[in-house]
Amino acid sequence: MAKSNVVKYRRTGFSIGSVLFVIILLYIIFVSVHFLRKEHITIYEVTEKQIYDDNTTTGIAIRKEEVYTAQQAGYVGYYNSNASKVSKGSTIYTLDPTGTYKDELSDSKGASKISSENISDIRSKIKAFHTDFDYADYSTVYNFKYSIESSVLSLVSDKMIAKLQNSNENGGGNSSFSLYSANNTGIVTYWTDGLENIDESSVNEDCFVEDNHPKTTHKTSDSISTGDAVCKIVTDENWNIIIKLDEKQKQKLEDKDTVRIRFIKDNLETTVPYTLFNADGTDYANIALDKYMIRYIDDRYIKLELILNSAEGLKIPVSSVIEKNCYIIPVDYLTKGGDSDKDVLVYETTNKDGSKSAANIDSFAYKDEKYVYVDALLIQPGTSICKPSSDERFSVSEIKAIKGVYNVNEGYCQFKHIEVIYENKEYCIVKKDTEYGLSVYDHIVVNPGLIDEDDIIY
Repeated sequence: MAKSNVVKYRRTGFSIGSVLFVIILLYIIFVSVHFLRKEHITIYEVTEKQIYDDNTTTGIAIRKEEVYTAQQAGYVGYYNSNASKVSKGSTIYTLDPTGTYKDELSDSKGASKISSENISDIRSKIKAFHTDFDYADYSTVYNFKYSIESSVLSLVSDKMIAKLQNSNENGGGNSSFSLYSANNTGIVTYWTDGLENIDESSVNEDCFVEDNHPKTTHKTSDSISTGDAVCKIVTDENWNIIIKLDEKQKQKLEDKDTVRIRFIKDNLETTVPYTLFNADGTDYANIALDKYMIRYIDDRYIKLELILNSAEGLKIPVSSVIEKNCYIIPVDYLTKGGDSDKDVLVYETTNKDGSKSAANIDSFAYKDEKYVYVDALLIQPGTSICKPSSDERFSVSEIKAIKGVYNVNEGYCQFKHIEVIYENKEYCIVKKDTEYGLSVYDHIVVNPGLIDEDDIIY
């Protein structure tokens, strides 16, 4: 039998396929981690807006408030809805030492019927409350409850009060039951906070600490002690709001006599006159209003925004603004390029053999009434610009930085010049409809430090 010459080799366990798999896997992991850790480019769509400085403040409402105090202890009853108008001599509240007047009213027959119009009015109040309700301010639920209760009572107040009066006069009712009338015509409301008599001469820092002046709401059936506040009537539509000022706000208001304000509660804006004064080293503004008093009658502390600086135009993020260095060239050196009506600059170039030839620049970063702004990377310093129909030459040298953004409408970064007309911490307003500028709905880069001009957006 012939001897075999085949030699068997021991398997080493090495596989080129396994090595390639590991390399590819490591590469995928590296690329994935790099992608996840990399800061990505953010795109912003240009909008047309109006913005203004953030000058939010809280003011104290000052009204002509006539407070009514209890002449005896007892249980109070109200017969007008909160913030309703009452006439001089009309009944605004009752006091009953025993608390039985409600039973007598309930037992009285022939009470006024509630009309569909009255019901519709109450439904409107409920709907308005539902629309404006804020879960962060749950206390408004109780104010709403008391308001509706007073509204319902006011619908039948005249006949019920008349019956009680007749009952007392005939000796059949509660003889200690007392009715109290309004001394003046005005708007009645059922809360107090101890600041009813404040004015410009008595305002101080403590007045602005809301926790030191809690609002006390009064409602029907409350037990009242002699001398306690029962209700109050605001007797004048003219009112004021006093606000504290910081140094910057004071400087901006010193040379004016009116200011535009926005009520944060409902975004109402109005222009109002004001006066400045100082008390105990603190600067204040006293804002005068001749309307909207009843709209905010339940508010002592009113949040306002002072619209001191504002502008309207194209709104863009401040972070998107960059600067480009440009050579400035007089507009007199512009000419029409060839067969087109496009403006160009003609400049001289030196060929390899030393001869001169002309070349055009048709891409400008910006142009105004005096100068054309050309990207400093497009030409060399000292380049000679030819003046049309003349032997004059302009040697470029002066560089000026102009503001702009990266526009990415075409899928790559294009520099667009902007003219900033207003700026705050987050956004700025730029002119619209400018040559070489932005338009509404343009897309720009919010973080231009991550990309360069002419780069493709990925």
